[in-house]
Amino acid sequence: MLSKRLKNAAIVVIMTLAAATATAQPAKAKLVLPALSILFAPVYLAEDAGYFKSAGVDVELSQLAGPAALNALIGGSGDFTTIAGLVQLRAAQRGQKTLAIAGLQENATTEIVLSAATAERFAAAKTPIDRTRALKGLTLAVDAANGLPHAYLRYVARQAGLDADRDIRLIFIAPPGMGAALEKKEVDGFVFSSPFTLEAVRRGGTLWISGPRGDFPDVNPTTYNVLVARDGFCTSAAETCRNMVSALNKSLAFISNEPQKALALLTKRFDKMDPELLKQAFESFRRNTPARAMPMGKAFDHTVEVMFGPQDDKVALRATAKTIYTDDFVRSAKQGD
Repeated sequence: MLSKRLKNAAIVVIMTLAAATATAQPAKAKLVLPALSILFAPVYLAEDAGYFKSAGVDVELSQLAGPAALNALIGGSGDFTTIAGLVQLRAAQRGQKTLAIAGLQENATTEIVLSAATAERFAAAKTPIDRTRALKGLTLAVDAANGLPHAYLRYVARQAGLDADRDIRLIFIAPPGMGAALEKKEVDGFVFSSPFTLEAVRRGGTLWISGPRGDFPDVNPTTYNVLVARDGFCTSAAETCRNMVSALNKSLAFISNEPQKALALLTKRFDKMDPELLKQAFESFRRNTPARAMPMGKAFDHTVEVMFGPQDDKVALRATAKTIYTDDFVRSAKQGD
């Protein structure tokens, strides 16, 4: 009898340990990024510093260029991405819903670089408005139609009384090719962010309009970079979504509190980039990055107001925007150390 009792007790212990082990297994999630960029430093640090795993999430990190990252969520092959809320909202207009669960950056850090020769022609233009007026008739590269750089260009053009799609000749080039196109005089300039803009300036280009410099500050706050989940994912895996935000909070706190250590860890991701260029790009990024994930209501409202043009139905856009984000996970996630 005693032997049977011991045997049964052993079975209970084994089953309990097995259940505990199963419970301890981290949840799996696929996070797809649209590019290799310093903008996604919180994600890289969460992976490389082990914040995802310590939060209980086993993240499979991958990259698909531009809109393909969001399309992966829409198609069901990805669970998360970080992207501009404007791009997410454009997709929602087409009925392609996703859910933003954390604001990672509200300051626009897009820039416009011109070739030295082109900038010299307009040397008398000193104010941001005058510099924007000088863009009329030029050929500028953006990465994709209706993407964030395109929307930023449209915004600054409107401030100077221009229509970016009529008054400026636009061509579409992936970011790594923008600097080469500028040097070959295939374009007069391009619209993107660091490190691509910084590299172009180092090679002789002229920084013409700059978000980080403070040109056109009224564009802020905007949904410049938000953590987005696949539609329905956070309903079935709420704890995973909360833990993702907690891990990114640790990254944001790391960047804010220990920038030199954060930069040192990022060099492994950007090992082919000139260290001084990476340092400059990181400093620009850090100055515009919050110390914790942020609620998004105000940023989404302002994005609709300033980043969409007069031809857009802003009443409908505001209504749609309210359906594609939640601040619940920002409120309930653990804060960074």
